[in-house]
Amino acid sequence: MNQGLIHKYLKGEASELDKIQMLEWIEVSDENRKEYMRYRRLYDSAIWSESDGKSINRDSQQKKRLLAIRYVREFSKVAAVIVIAVSMALFVHKSNQNQNPVLSQTIEVPQGQYVNLTLSDGTKVSLNSNSKLIFPTTFTNDERTVKLDGEGYFEVAHNAKKPFHVITNKCDIKVLGTTFNVLAYSNSDVFETSLLKGSVQISNLSNSEKILLKPNEKAEFRDGKLLGSILENENDFLWRTGVYVFQNEPLIDILQKMESYYQTKIIINNVAVGQLRCTGKFKQKESIEEVIQVLRNLTHFNYKLDPITNEIIIM
Repeated sequence: MNQGLIHKYLKGEASELDKIQMLEWIEVSDENRKEYMRYRRLYDSAIWSESDGKSINRDSQQKKRLLAIRYVREFSKVAAVIVIAVSMALFVHKSNQNQNPVLSQTIEVPQGQYVNLTLSDGTKVSLNSNSKLIFPTTFTNDERTVKLDGEGYFEVAHNAKKPFHVITNKCDIKVLGTTFNVLAYSNSDVFETSLLKGSVQISNLSNSEKILLKPNEKAEFRDGKLLGSILENENDFLWRTGVYVFQNEPLIDILQKMESYYQTKIIINNVAVGQLRCTGKFKQKESIEEVIQVLRNLTHFNYKLDPITNEIIIM
């Protein structure tokens, strides 16, 4: 494998085609996997030891430690997902007509990455960082059902005879043919569904509560209830191009999303700071500390981080 390609992949600068080639190469043999791990260890070591002999202040050292830990954790996720992303498994999918096994796939997206794919019915899906999608290789029954843990943007191929379902840990979303975004990480209380085209029906799995969305509307959980509102900013979905955009949002809402995107616990001890509104734009490949520093410059809060527990405390 070309060393330049491996280096681009480790830095998060590889194209979608490069990423596929890397995953396929790593999966070919144990030797390839060991070689990749050797490069990963060298890359991590370079992060730890990078110094030109000049004095390094405390913030810089702390940043390097956090970045190194981030890369180690990202590698563990990539190593765990290599087989999953390129292989298949049998699941029993029950229907009214039969109980035949259906071949399904699971795709998990590593931290700091995003993935675009097309399902067998022509539906296009984009998956955000740390997201997981389970879907059948072929939709053979009366319904098209997928399971999402994370954030996904769906452009559903219209089929009036086969409704499309997105099942999350909080809600079931039913559509015929539409474009919408779902934010539903299982480790977060945040749930949002935003509709751009068509119509969707959202059912709360914990009770009989339902809500029907029209274009440019969104639904979210507030105080345990599903509430509808107007979709104010379509830039929310620029994560599909590797960019996070926030437009006049409360800091607490932004940080809740950052928790899921970066798998980092963020504790807000200053309630007043959490209510401050922010507007900003971040590249997906930026570290969580880089994002926090930009937000701090906007709202003037203090924070401390613990790279061992992977917690950030807002003061």
